[in-house]
Amino acid sequence: MGKVISIFNQKGGIGKSTTTINLGAGLSKKGYRVLLVDLDPQSNTTIGVGVDSEILDKTIYDLLTNKNDNKHEIMKVVQFTEYEKLDVLPSDITLSNAEITLSNAMSRESVLSKILNKIKDDYDYILLDCPPSLGLLSINGLVASDGVIIPVATSFFSIKGIKHLLDTIELVQDNLKPELEIIGVLITMFDSRKKISKDIRSQLVEAFGDKVFKTVIRINSEIEYSQDNKTPVIFYNQSCNGYLDYMNFTKEVLNYE
Repeated sequence: MGKVISIFNQKGGIGKSTTTINLGAGLSKKGYRVLLVDLDPQSNTTIGVGVDSEILDKTIYDLLTNKNDNKHEIMKVVQFTEYEKLDVLPSDITLSNAEITLSNAMSRESVLSKILNKIKDDYDYILLDCPPSLGLLSINGLVASDGVIIPVATSFFSIKGIKHLLDTIELVQDNLKPELEIIGVLITMFDSRKKISKDIRSQLVEAFGDKVFKTVIRINSEIEYSQDNKTPVIFYNQSCNGYLDYMNFTKEVLNYE
């Protein structure tokens, strides 16, 4: 049965989708069967693996709002990418309506969990790209997950909201999913030339100890080029820092078990 991991931070622009995409690509490159679940209406994860979000017949939104879905119907929504062992459950802009729709649903916090339970056996890892908010979509992601990875960029505003994020995770642990664990904190957009990057890394290590991944994701233009090409950097350029960092991060996640 697949391990479900949320990539979660309510702050936008910190490399959350990039991390979801490239951790998934790294795991698939290691031979694991991976499903990416795009819970963000911006569809960055969907687009980032080469799926056109504007021509989809059905998305994760249809599954979240349809009570009668079985495994066959769920797998009809899954999109197969050009990368072996890497699939995506896509989103589009209609997902922005989900917060309102889910607010009236029975057991509204566990709708996603029920969907993923039907297809868990088909994958080794299911990675959830949670939206940059603390709403019902993110709560659904956390409730469906075994663990959570928190990407944090080395900027003042990025670490400012961590307390609220941890409070949300603790609420889920106390009331909805006691076994949910924080797998680790991933430092992204790290610039070794800047003192603030080193200072914030030190603050995070002081606060989270060995929960901070040893690997940092360095700022690397090849990551941006790979995004422009709708390709994970793992498959775009195997000689750049972005590839090295995300493969090292993948190894750390695999060693976490």
